[in-house]
Amino acid sequence: MNRSKKPVILALMAISLVVGACSAPEPESTTPTEETKESVTPVQIDSVKTGAVESDSGITAKLAPVEEVQVMPKVGGKITSLPVKLGQHVTKGQVLFKLDEQDLINGVQQAEASYAVAKANLNQTGNSTDQGLTQAQNGLKQAELSLNEAKLNQQRMQNLFTQGAISSQQMEQANNQLTNAQTAYDNAQQNLQTAQKKTGLQVSEASVQQASVALQNAKEQLANATVTSPIDGFISSVNGAVGQMAGQQPVVVVVNTSSLIVKANLSEADITKVTVGTPVKVHVQSTGQTLDAKVTAVSPVMDQQMKAYPVEVTIPNEKNELKSDMVVTVTFPSAGTEGASSLIVSRAAVFERSGKQYVFKLEGDVVKQIEVTTGKGSSDQIEIVSGLSEGDQVVVKGQTLLHDGSKVSIQNQ
Repeated sequence: MNRSKKPVILALMAISLVVGACSAPEPESTTPTEETKESVTPVQIDSVKTGAVESDSGITAKLAPVEEVQVMPKVGGKITSLPVKLGQHVTKGQVLFKLDEQDLINGVQQAEASYAVAKANLNQTGNSTDQGLTQAQNGLKQAELSLNEAKLNQQRMQNLFTQGAISSQQMEQANNQLTNAQTAYDNAQQNLQTAQKKTGLQVSEASVQQASVALQNAKEQLANATVTSPIDGFISSVNGAVGQMAGQQPVVVVVNTSSLIVKANLSEADITKVTVGTPVKVHVQSTGQTLDAKVTAVSPVMDQQMKAYPVEVTIPNEKNELKSDMVVTVTFPSAGTEGASSLIVSRAAVFERSGKQYVFKLEGDVVKQIEVTTGKGSSDQIEIVSGLSEGDQVVVKGQTLLHDGSKVSIQNQ
């Protein structure tokens, strides 16, 4: 039994060896695989330049017209004409509105009548004064003659009384005549002095002057019923209407926007960097414009409420593209020109890794990671102390996808 199984097992093993030899794997091909192509990263670049980095202080403020006049009448009255409208351009002297003139015309006529009466009184007083002066002069002459006669008569009677030729009663009568003549002479002198002063004439002249001033005032009040623009500009507000009463409130507001001003307040540290004429940058947030302007006024005194120094910046606006109350950011540069020959680059080019600062410098179609030392910087620029040269091109956008030696393609800014 055992002998008969052995040949079968040996035959099966032989068959297995033959099949295994036939199914053995072929040797691997020695042809190499293609190398994977390196990807190209799109980036934006900027050049290293020579210049100055400004430590800027930006202040948000609003634009305001260089002139703003709230026009109200000098006299109260009913508005009879209002020919201007919101946004209209007006010139200096152009009529803005008119008030009812009837009462004012009556006032002028009354003042004219009073003036005429005062002049008539003056003429009459002048004539009377001349007559009174002549009478006073004649009265003084007559009193002087009577006084001289009374003196001579008193002396003669005194001699006769001494000789006993006349009675004491006659002597007393002569003395009384002299006393009366002296009194009459003194009164005549006083009358002449009064006439020479022309007191009545002076009063009449003062009355004429007073009436003349009243007439002039009445005419000015009538002229004030027509209100004109004091400046060239635009109507920014109309607060009245025909038929309404105008009083001590503005009826029309006129603004001059040929130039606009920015009113800002600077700290004690910043005010030392600014003087009249200092150039500044004004960024208009709504339009995206950045304008060149100058400081035109600097207060020498701190505003105690704001605890800051008020300054004004004037911006030309000849085309009236800018509007009042637009929000702007004013950048005041630091004093001095330190670092005028420094190397500067966009702050976006510099990044930090492991506590050090680097840039990706463009060399051909690849970038090299370069360590740099930086100096002072602003919001958009930074000074390069070492690591780069003027004219080097560095990546300012797309760094996050780069490494040292990466291939890049330059995209338009």
